[in-house]
Amino acid sequence: MTTFAGAVALVTGSGRGIGRAIAERFATDGASVIVSDVDGDSATQVADAIRDRGGKAVAIRADISSESDVAALVDGAKREFGRIDVLVNNAGIDLVARVEEMSHDAWRRMLSVDLDGAFLCIKHAREALAESDLRAIVNIGSIHAAHTQPGRAAYAAAKAGLAGMTRALALDLGPSGIRINTIAPGYIHTDIWSIWLDRLPDADATLRQIADQHPLRRLGKPEDIAGAAAFLASRDAAFITGTVLTIDGGLTAMFPPPPI
Repeated sequence: MTTFAGAVALVTGSGRGIGRAIAERFATDGASVIVSDVDGDSATQVADAIRDRGGKAVAIRADISSESDVAALVDGAKREFGRIDVLVNNAGIDLVARVEEMSHDAWRRMLSVDLDGAFLCIKHAREALAESDLRAIVNIGSIHAAHTQPGRAAYAAAKAGLAGMTRALALDLGPSGIRINTIAPGYIHTDIWSIWLDRLPDADATLRQIADQHPLRRLGKPEDIAGAAAFLASRDAAFITGTVLTIDGGLTAMFPPPPI
């Protein structure tokens, strides 16, 4: 039995990595999926792959830091499938820079995508979500909201803001029956990791070293986050809202935590 038969899921930043895994999981579970990414070609490739496997998907390019793009994205989703039942705010960028090196423009760009973008998507999708039976929002945050490292001020601020916004919007949206939760992933092995590892003299040794810092002795996979997103969006989580779910293989349970 498919969990999301007849439902429509809008997943931002789903052209690759965690977002792609989430889009594919919802499609596998029966949802029609709007694959959205600032990289339109990547979004199209993911949507094509879902359709090739018998699923339903359309690609819509959008820069979620632009309110006009977000409005067009939501309108396009409703035009394609007539509704939005689940919104997954996954799109984000990263920035590593110490405060003395960081321009105000770089700081604002970080927050405009990772925090403002989620707000804009919720703002514009809210009415459609309120008409749904599922009425679920899942944000993809980070353990950097609570446990971070030097040079990550902008990223940590954006992800901490996302966690706070989740709690506050649970109160604002709850009377409409809309649930909102955030997932805080730890180390997740995505394609971006592979690009970084390819530059190292011994990638396998580095991966083993990082994996051994985790109680579960492995890195996370995009599918680990996708499974949690599907749960939080499902009727099985009907009484869960305003929460931040940490998925990090036990990394931040240790004291003191290792560098992350």
